[in-house]
Amino acid sequence: MSARRWIIAVWAGLCLACIAATSALNAGTYTDTPESPSEEPVPTDTYVVDCKAIADDIEQARAEAERERQEEPLKGRATAKAVWVPEECADELEDRGLKTR
Repeated sequence: MSARRWIIAVWAGLCLACIAATSALNAGTYTDTPESPSEEPVPTDTYVVDCKAIADDIEQARAEAERERQEEPLKGRATAKAVWVPEECADELEDRGLKTR
């Protein structure tokens, strides 16, 4: 067998192996379950959000930053902090005036 035919045979074998592997991965073991893997997962546990505690933490952090700024007014430093808050807490933050900053 010439080198060219050997290379083509190896290449064809690799192609067939890849096709078989892709087929096996697409079939998967999840076909026995009633839910499809493309569906959104449904949370089974509920969680409680303590919006007042979150708002208290934000107020405390802002008060500490303001205190530090007043203690050392000439020291030029800037600090930015992003806080991700659950949507359920939007009213609590807005009532305390924390949402607009």
